[in-house]
Amino acid sequence: MPDPWLLPDMEKAVDLVCTSIANQDPITIYGDYDADGLTGACLLYHFFKDLGVPCAVYVPNRLKEGYGLNHEAVRKIRGAGQGLLITVDCGVSNEQEVALARELGMKVIVTDHHRIPKDIRFHCPVINPQRADSSYPGMELAGVGVAFLLAVGVRARLRERGYFGGRAEPDMRDFLDLVAVGTVADQVPMLGQNRAFVKYGLSRLMSTRWPGLEALVESSAADPKNIDSTVVAFRVAPRLNAPGRISSPDICLRILMAEEKESVVQLASEINAVNALRQRLEQDVLRDIAGVIERNESILDKKVLVFGKEGWHEGVLGIVASRLVDKYYRPTLVLTFEGQKAKGSGRSIDKFNLYEAVCRIGDLLDRFGGHSHAAGFSLQRAKFNELKKTITEIAEESLEGEDLRPVLNIDAEVHFKEISRKLVDALDTLAPYGNGNPEPIFCTRSVQVLEARVVGEKHLKMLLREDGKLYDAIGFHMGTKIPWVGTHIDIAYTPKLNSWQGYESLQLKLADFREHVP
Repeated sequence: MPDPWLLPDMEKAVDLVCTSIANQDPITIYGDYDADGLTGACLLYHFFKDLGVPCAVYVPNRLKEGYGLNHEAVRKIRGAGQGLLITVDCGVSNEQEVALARELGMKVIVTDHHRIPKDIRFHCPVINPQRADSSYPGMELAGVGVAFLLAVGVRARLRERGYFGGRAEPDMRDFLDLVAVGTVADQVPMLGQNRAFVKYGLSRLMSTRWPGLEALVESSAADPKNIDSTVVAFRVAPRLNAPGRISSPDICLRILMAEEKESVVQLASEINAVNALRQRLEQDVLRDIAGVIERNESILDKKVLVFGKEGWHEGVLGIVASRLVDKYYRPTLVLTFEGQKAKGSGRSIDKFNLYEAVCRIGDLLDRFGGHSHAAGFSLQRAKFNELKKTITEIAEESLEGEDLRPVLNIDAEVHFKEISRKLVDALDTLAPYGNGNPEPIFCTRSVQVLEARVVGEKHLKMLLREDGKLYDAIGFHMGTKIPWVGTHIDIAYTPKLNSWQGYESLQLKLADFREHVP
C-alpha cells in the first residue's frame, strides 16, 4: 500500500483528529448519500467507535438538500456543539459552506475524490488525490478509499502518542469490505491501490464483521461464499444507492452502522422494497422515452439525446441516461420538470467529455458538476430548449460518425478446444474486474447454434458447437435477438465457471454475437 502521508494535508488532518480526540471535541462525519459516501462515513463511524471515541454521522437527503454540504446542515451540526466536521466523498466544491462552519467555530477536514473546481480556496485540510500537489501514486481513489487512508494515518499517529497503552488497536482489515463495496459501486478504475482494496475487501466481505453488509448480501440472493466485483456492482451497490435516490438514505445508514444481526434483517427487507420501487420508476421513464422515440425516430439521427418531462423522478435520471447510452451509444441528458425548475443528469461516451460540454453551457445553468462521463445540473425550465439546442451544437461539432459506433475490444481469438478449467482459473487471477480492468473477451468464429431459447428475464441461452466441442452460452438481456438453430455465428465471450445445485461446469458468458460471414 502506498504511503498515505503522500496525500496533501494528511499530516494536518491527522493532527486535527488526534487533537479533537484528546480534547473530547464532538466529531461529526458528513457523508454523501450514495454507496461510496455511505460506506466511507460508516467506516469512520466504526473506526472511531473502536477507538472508544463517540461520533455522529450526517448524510443529506438528496431530494431536499442536494449534493454536498449545505448551510442548513452545517448550522444543525453546529447546534450539537463546537467540534470537528469531517466530510466523506464530498466537500471539495463547498467553499462557502466550509467557511460557514469555520465561522461558527467548527474545525473542518474535507476528504473527497472529485475534481477540484478552479480558483476554489479552503482554509482547512483537504485530502484529495486529485490535488495538483499530491504525491500519492494514483488519482482515482474512491471517497471511501480516502476515508480509509485517513483512518490509517490516525491510528499510526495515536500509536506514536501511546494512546492504546496495551489495549487492542482497531484492525484495519475489518474495514476493507466497506472499502471494496464503495470502490466498486463508484466505478473508479480497478487498478493500483483500488485493485488491492477490492481484492482483499471482497475476501473480507465473505466473512464480514458487519451484520448490515451480511444482510445486504443475503437479501440480494447472492452466494455469500462466492462474492466478486460483479455481485457487488449489480446486487449490493444498487440496494445501497436506491434509498438515497428516491427517498432517504437513513435506512442504509442504519443498516451499515448496526452491530446486531437481529436489527438488520427487517432493514434489508425494506431496502429491497425501495430498490424494487426504484426499478419500477426507472422503467416508467424508459417507457415514456421509448414512446417519444417511436413517434419521432429522427431523434436518433442526433449526436446527443436530450429528453425532459414533468413528473419523472429525479433520483433515477442518471440510471435512465446510462441505460440509453448503453442502447443507443449517444451522450444523453434526461431532465425532470417541477414548476419553473428543471433538474437533469447526463451520461456520455468515451469520445465526448460531458463535464467540459456542461461547462461550456454553464451560463444556462443554476448549478452543475460531474466528470467526463457523467454530470448533474439544474436550471430554469424556460431555458430547456436553449440547453437542448446548444448541447446539440457542441456534440455536432465535436463528434464524428465513427465516434458513435461502440467498440468491443477482443483480447484473443481462440477455438473451443483451447478453453479449459485451467484457463478459467488463470483468468481469475486477473480479478477483480471493473473500470480500467475489464474481463478478458475472447472471440470464436463460425460457431454452430444447436439450441437457442429465452430464459429468465430476457436472457439468451444457447448450446454451441465448434470443431466438435460443445459449450453452453448465456447472453444476459440478449433474449430479443435469437439466432436460428443450425446457423453459424461469431461470438465474443468470457469463459466462466458456472455453479448450479452443487454441479460445476464451464459456460460462455456472451458479450455479443453476429452472423458468421465466410
